[in-house]
Amino acid sequence: MIAHMKPLGSLLCGTLLACAPMLALTQPKEGLASDQEIAKVQLQAMANQHVDNARTAVALLEKDTLMTEALRWSKGVFILPSYRRAALAIGASGGTGVLLRKRENGSWSAPAFFKLGTLGIGLQAGVEAGPFVFVLLNDRAMQQFLQRSSFSVSADAGLTVRNWKKVARATVGKGDVIAWSSAKGLFADAVAVSVDDIRYDEQLTDAYYHHTLSASDVLADHVSNDQAQGLQQALATASAPDR
Repeated sequence: MIAHMKPLGSLLCGTLLACAPMLALTQPKEGLASDQEIAKVQLQAMANQHVDNARTAVALLEKDTLMTEALRWSKGVFILPSYRRAALAIGASGGTGVLLRKRENGSWSAPAFFKLGTLGIGLQAGVEAGPFVFVLLNDRAMQQFLQRSSFSVSADAGLTVRNWKKVARATVGKGDVIAWSSAKGLFADAVAVSVDDIRYDEQLTDAYYHHTLSASDVLADHVSNDQAQGLQQALATASAPDR
């Protein structure tokens, strides 16, 4: 009896055809981004939005002549572009801010990103959401942001943080920090303001500049991003001595 056998080529072709759907599922498809790439793009978009919102905050701050004078005295600025009113009822928790250093020639560095822990403030009924800005008046205040672990900008950290509503024009350059907000009712009649558990946001900063960086790297002008030029120019205009 003669056995009827399929040629070897036919067997191989059949096996490959049967496995083709499975192979297709396990192979990456050209043109499709990985989850990691998608996450990176999302972080970049988030960072861009924070910078754009910070520029809007500076435009609001610029309307206050006392604060533009404070910027002329400043060594740097920390801007939290937005927060939620609901969070303030129990002490604001979370949020992202940007830090910029003022150079000796009056221009401003690129922004470094920081996560905010808790904002301790006075609160009045009817307060609405809006930005707040910390104008850093000396090197001691700036140095707080260069620590590797979480830190505070508060009296407990040895800093004088003043509510801009309580600052007389003759004393603008005194103290360490002036806290400002455009939101009616924020800070209320509090004389002192504090921010606790601030941490450098390495992930967001790295996504913005496409490099692994420390806050010191950014503030020392080791990197730049054209997208930040609007914010940098807005600060330069607001802090110009000939305003």
